[in-house]
Amino acid sequence: MATWHIFYTDSTKLITWSTNGMVDDSIITEQANTGLLYLSKDTETIPSDNDFWVNSDGDDIIEKSIFDPTFSTLTPALDAVVNVTGVPTGTQVWLDEVSAGTMSDTTLTLTATEPGKFTIKFTKIGHKDYSIKIQVGRLAWI
Repeated sequence: MATWHIFYTDSTKLITWSTNGMVDDSIITEQANTGLLYLSKDTETIPSDNDFWVNSDGDDIIEKSIFDPTFSTLTPALDAVVNVTGVPTGTQVWLDEVSAGTMSDTTLTLTATEPGKFTIKFTKIGHKDYSIKIQVGRLAWI
């Protein structure tokens, strides 16, 4: 087990950086001056910012949740609808790195209006980011 020194933002509780190396009061003060809070935690797990965040009390780390959405299709035809379920409310939706809004319920409906490959990404505090590609195509007539 190692002692990890974790620096995080107060508003989001997201870990900015952590180390199991030497951290003295001057480093803690310097980081506090940049707006970061400090937590010392004995753990066998490396508290990476990708996998963990700090709890609301600021005294422990919590493993991030994993998105588990269900897509009606990942290869819709042009003008088809893609339904996505199982996404928690408050999730930010991104389409090719451009914000498409925040989920107000647990179902997302997309209409495939242009052919091509697109990346859909979900982000939410306390969750690991989730990305998936969809391929919108034209129907072929034989």
